[in-house]
Amino acid sequence: MRRTLLAATALALAASSAQAITIEFDYTYDTGNFFTGAHRSVLDAVATEFGGRLTDSLAAITVGGVNRFQPEVGLITGESSTLAPSQSIPEDTLRIFVGARPLAGNTLGAGGNGYSAAGTNSFLTSIQNRGQALPQGVDYGPFGGAMVFDSGAAWYLDDDITTVEAFSSFDFYSVVIHELGHVLGVGTSAPWTNQRNGLSFTGDAAMASYGGPVPLDDAGHLLKSIDSTFMGSLQEPALTPSITAGQRKYFTDLDWALLSDVGWQVAAIPEPETWAMMLAGLGLLGWRLRRRA
Repeated sequence: MRRTLLAATALALAASSAQAITIEFDYTYDTGNFFTGAHRSVLDAVATEFGGRLTDSLAAITVGGVNRFQPEVGLITGESSTLAPSQSIPEDTLRIFVGARPLAGNTLGAGGNGYSAAGTNSFLTSIQNRGQALPQGVDYGPFGGAMVFDSGAAWYLDDDITTVEAFSSFDFYSVVIHELGHVLGVGTSAPWTNQRNGLSFTGDAAMASYGGPVPLDDAGHLLKSIDSTFMGSLQEPALTPSITAGQRKYFTDLDWALLSDVGWQVAAIPEPETWAMMLAGLGLLGWRLRRRA
């Protein structure tokens, strides 16, 4: 199979800053054993990519005594609410529960976050923004979230996401990064809502990247017809509402700007060689990504 390398091959991995955020995928609710080794390899690559760009410091969530914290995983089970057992989350860690089931219509995936908690006032305050300096509604510090994928879709599982080859099914990597964007607050957080004016998003970083107010398709997705850049090349952003079979998307400059506007500290994009080499070594509120004919 012939592949086109997106970035020039580097002889050695350039030095880069240590990963600030650990993204931990939890397979507890993968009751149908959807996530094979190939699926998990894609998720590992995404965890490395995003963990290397997000540099926030997130306080630990520590349960015990009267303090209880239960992530909401109803997106995965298909129930209006399903709470995971009470659990602690380590500092600088995002725990994202993943699963699969048949999804209605043209939906390929859904991602979001929610939880139930009880305890002391200081405990409840600490988990709202996980110690972020700015107040809730301006900054964002979730525990993680939940993502679900259509178990009946024909998925393309790329063993090297730094390359693009011809394929005819739906690209699992592209859908994962889309849903992760929602878990991280695009369309699902108070800072997003506070910077949305109808079908325009007016965050400073996004407007600087786009050149003005950013048009939206709906309350949680970018307009389908706009473009941004990835490694200097134009492409459709990851956070538009649909994808075509055979299409690969990457997180563009505009997608990263959206995360910056909802409160994430986003490190500068690595050089193409560094990005490629870094990834090549890796063997109930939710928004949905739709198929497009």
